Amino acid sequence: MHWINWNKLTDPKADGGLGFRDIHVFNLAMLAKQGWRLLQNPDSLCARVLKAKYFPHGGVLQAKAGPNASYTWRSIMKGIDVLNRGIIWRVGNGSSIKIWSDPWLAREFLRKPITPRGSNILSRVEELIDPVTGKWDEELVKQTFWPQDVDVILSTPVHADLEDVAAWHNDKRGIFSVKSAYKVQREHEK
Repeated sequence: MHWINWNKLTDPKADGGLGFRDIHVFNLAMLAKQGWRLLQNPDSLCARVLKAKYFPHGGVLQAKAGPNASYTWRSIMKGIDVLNRGIIWRVGNGSSIKIWSDPWLAREFLRKPITPRGSNILSRVEELIDPVTGKWDEELVKQTFWPQDVDVILSTPVHADLEDVAAWHNDKRGIFSVKSAYKVQREHEK
């Protein structure tokens, strides 16, 4: 006999639920942690072996599960899907961030530009940075993007002397946690 809905049981106590963990969502959050480790430690033995086999020509965030992928890799790929929902790129020199497809704008609903690309030839964030000053090329940004994007882009700090860094959007310090990944996945499944 079911007296209460499972979703109500797994809702946080602050939202009127009983606070039980949804094991499936928690498992996905733990798998996302493995993806985070691959992203943060690309020189580890595990990361090098997986890269050689499953994503030799790209990064872990763009990897796909091929037809002959192992059960372990297919599981990690489900965690990487969760990771992609909460990742944001912190702008350094902008050389590794794709303007139109990578999440790099600090806002809640969509971390990619809402401006349509159209026939624009710009592809990397580094092309929006003035090489002399190391700051945004404001004229180019204003000519390329809609005002909503311009405001967010110009308020984003640039560190032209550093590499771009992947960070966890749901944490002030940008550090991944299973708890916040659980929240991200739970929100996605609602």
